[in-house]
Amino acid sequence: MKRVNLWFSAGVLALMWCGAASATTYINPTTRKTTLNLSEKVNNPNGFYFTKVGNRDFLGNIQITRSEGAAGSYYYNGTFKDSSTGPGRKIICSGDIAIVRRQVGRSGQLGAEVTWKVKGGQNCTSVGQTFKVNLVELLPRSNASGDYTASNANTWLSETSGSVTWPAWRVTSRDGELNCRQTPNGAIKRVYRANRDTISAELRGGNAIAIANGEPWLLTRQGCYVRANSQYLQPVSLPE
Repeated sequence: MKRVNLWFSAGVLALMWCGAASATTYINPTTRKTTLNLSEKVNNPNGFYFTKVGNRDFLGNIQITRSEGAAGSYYYNGTFKDSSTGPGRKIICSGDIAIVRRQVGRSGQLGAEVTWKVKGGQNCTSVGQTFKVNLVELLPRSNASGDYTASNANTWLSETSGSVTWPAWRVTSRDGELNCRQTPNGAIKRVYRANRDTISAELRGGNAIAIANGEPWLLTRQGCYVRANSQYLQPVSLPE
């Protein structure tokens, strides 16, 4: 398999995110053709990825066998295996993978340097080759109006459901409080507070963003809606 213009995505059980998140999604900031979602669960760090090479799609998995932290970075080593999907000759590639996670420059954004060493497979033309990709965390970015919509907030990748809404948010209202309503623009059900509450998106439906009167609202796990605008909330870098 000739690996040029790669498109990767990796992660684990994104739809089961709850409490303190142990995974995040990364992307190549220039080409946006490489995305990776890494699970960092203490007892079972792993992931999955999708790869597109030419007109062929590949689904793969990552198994982490060794991990350690040092000087602001975290290092993962393990194995990978990917298989082509759809019509055409079956292609399977496997080998070793190394991931280095660290902050990007002086920002709070996370980055991941990922290296694939292809060692074997079936009809795999990349055996013996090494590929390295530098990624940054795929945090949602609001539009010119400050709104988070399904098109810019659904950046968390799930193995079975594709892109879903980013799972963790924080309050950015000037007064430090954010009303959560029973329905968009409806009665107040609860109040989130800055520096105390993390707002968890409701991911069981995949898309937590609803539009009411032209404005986007985020459905939370508490079953109420907050205004999805950067004046009121912003995504939280993960893992927390």
